[in-house]
This record gives sequence, C-alpha cells and structure tokens, in this order.
Amino acid sequence: MATQLAKGVWLNVIPTTQFKTISMTVDYIAPGNVQELSNRILLAQLLETSSAEYPTQTSLAQKLSMMYGASYGVNVFRYGLQEGLRFSSTIINDHFIGGESLLSEMVSFLHSVIYRPLVTDKAFEPTTFGRQKQNLMAYLKSLNDDKQYYAEQQLGELYFKNEPFFATSLYGDAETIAGISAQSLYTTYQQLLATDEIQITVAGDVTEADLVSMLAHWQLQDRQVHDREVIYRRPEAELVSKTEGQPLQQSKLNIAYKLPVYYRDADYYKAIVFNGLFGGTPISMLFKNVREKNSLAYYASSRFDGFTGTLLVQAGIDQSNEQAVKTIIAEQLTAITKGQFSDEVFDQVVASLINGRESRLDSQRSLVNQAMLDQLLHSSVSADDWVKQIKQVTREDVEKMAEQVHLQAVYFLKGEDAK
Repeated sequence: MATQLAKGVWLNVIPTTQFKTISMTVDYIAPGNVQELSNRILLAQLLETSSAEYPTQTSLAQKLSMMYGASYGVNVFRYGLQEGLRFSSTIINDHFIGGESLLSEMVSFLHSVIYRPLVTDKAFEPTTFGRQKQNLMAYLKSLNDDKQYYAEQQLGELYFKNEPFFATSLYGDAETIAGISAQSLYTTYQQLLATDEIQITVAGDVTEADLVSMLAHWQLQDRQVHDREVIYRRPEAELVSKTEGQPLQQSKLNIAYKLPVYYRDADYYKAIVFNGLFGGTPISMLFKNVREKNSLAYYASSRFDGFTGTLLVQAGIDQSNEQAVKTIIAEQLTAITKGQFSDEVFDQVVASLINGRESRLDSQRSLVNQAMLDQLLHSSVSADDWVKQIKQVTREDVEKMAEQVHLQAVYFLKGEDAK
C-alpha cells in the first residue's frame, strides 16, 4: 500500500530481508508524446553523467565508490499511454558496513542529482549538454546497423502509423532530439519536476517511517492529479505491409497482430498462456515447428504487449523462405484454434510461465517495477493469485484466444547480395 507524501507524490516501500542490497527508484510519470519522450531520453543521458555537485563522470564515479560501490542510473520507460523518467540507485545494506547510514546518504545523493542539475544561465551547461546530445545522436545512427532493431522499428511505424508515440524508440527520435536546445530542455525539466506524478519505490531491509522522515527534507510539493488512462486500445485497421531490401545475409520478418486483450483484463492470463504456447517460450510452437522441425528460421518468437493489445512475431530467415515461413506461422495460429497441441506441451508451457514468474520474485528490480506499476494502475495481484490465474487457464481458453488474433502489419527486411 503506497503512502501519499504530497498530492500526486507516492512512496512505495517493500520491506524485505531477502536481499543484501537496498534499491530505490524515483519515477516522474506523465502522459506521453514523441516530443516529451525524446526530451526525457536526452535528460536521462545528461542527468546520468553530471550534476551541479558532481559535474563530471569521474566525480560522480568517485562519489559512488565512496558509497561502497553504489550504482546509479537514469532511464526512460513507457507503459501504454504513460511515460516515465526514472532515477535509480542501489546500495549495500547498512548491516554489512557496521550500521553506517548509507540509506540516508543515498536519499541525499538522489535528491542532489535530481534537483541540482549542472546549469548555467537557466540552461544546461552548454559543453556537457552538447557532448551528451552528440553522443545520443551518434548512438541512434549506429542503431540502424542492428538489423533486428531496425526491423522492429519499421514494423512499429507501420502498425502505429496513426500513433507515433508508440512507434518511437525508447532511444528517442533523432529528428526531434536534433531540435532540442540546452535552454528548452532545462525549461522542460523544471516543469517535469513540478508537475509530473512522482513515485518513489524502495525495496530492502528498510522501514517506511525512516524513509518518510528522510524524504521530508526533499520538501516535495503538491501537484495536479489526473486519473490517467494507461491502456491504449488501437482500432483495428486494414492490413499493411512493406518489403525493403538491404545487403545482409539474414533477412528479418516481423509481424504485428491485434489481440484485443489488455493488462489485467479478465482474459489477460489466457492471453499470457496463449502467447507462451504460440511463440513466447522455448517450448512454443513457433520455436518447435518453424525453427527446429522445419529449419526455416534462425530464430522465431512472439511477444504480447498487454498495454496496447499487440502480438508481435519476429523471425530471422533466409530470403528464399519468406513465403514458407509466413505460411507456417499462420498454420500455428490455426492449429491452436483447432486444439492441435498436446496436453503435455500445454502443461509444460504453464509450468514454464510459473517458473519465470517465480524467478522474477528473486529480482529486486522486478519487485520495484511491479510496485510502481501497481500504483500507476491502482490495482495489484499477488504472486500467489497470478499463479492461480495461470493455472486456471484451459486448453479451450487458449483456442478462443487464438481466434481473436487478427493480422495487421507485416514488415520484411529482405537480404540482398552486397553490390
């Protein structure tokens, strides 16, 4: 249960002695768009490497070293219609260093790097800003050499052509980033700090009372609270497809389907099991029949996004096998609708999903992320309930799920001989 520190400011505490470390994240969350997503990505690049108190990466690294090798990072996330800028730090538990209050030091450190950025004349310091912007632009350009990433982005642009926010990479949009100045970004950042919903999440051997006391020094102000929609329900559209040729050995086939089931809907767990059977696990039908049995793909898998109701398939293939792979992928969907899969495989998929869920309980990062998400959605599901829901899914449920899958977009990056 989250504690409200101010209007629109929440503290999620997960007291546990399971880990030798304490993890803390500070998330600034708002409705997303391409411009704001790109702003946040450049902010993450900048704020991870400098602040007023630690103006260089060297001084920042020295501070972390003095905190017994603490970690610090800034990144951007997107859940459905919402985007977030996340500051995170992990320290060793105070008990392992003689009771010294490293937790208090981490809380003070995060406040410093968040609220005291490296600024000159109401703009981010120009030399540091210019270097980090240039680094990000160069990295975005280099990503086009990763053909699997490139194919995913091209499919996203096809599938989300009317909603560019979802088509934009979490590394940013190069054209938008090019137009950001040190002044405009600083103005944006000040507004973000003042108006975004804030979620502070801490997992480890901690007490809520201690954290409330430490965070009181941050003097966090009330902000306007809106009941924000998280789920994006994309309308069904006509099938769109695109083929592009490039000089590469392995062709990339990426397919998007609409599966109108959303995160924590009544049918959500059925969709998880369906995806596990279709292509989401190493014992899935795509993996077995496309890759292993027929040797038609270097890799073949599926992923289900419950925040947009999207089922994505990706396969690395020889260009000559394009039609055969498309056919056999479609055949796997048809086979599931007809119940053409064994009880043994179905049970193995369920067991695999449960094992994966239980392994995430051993991840501090997963616990922190789930607590933030629960608060954002105003709902929660315990680990036991999650497992119970998965176990209740039947073969017939999965067959009906497959019937709801509708093909929407196909992108084929065709390998060509280098000229």
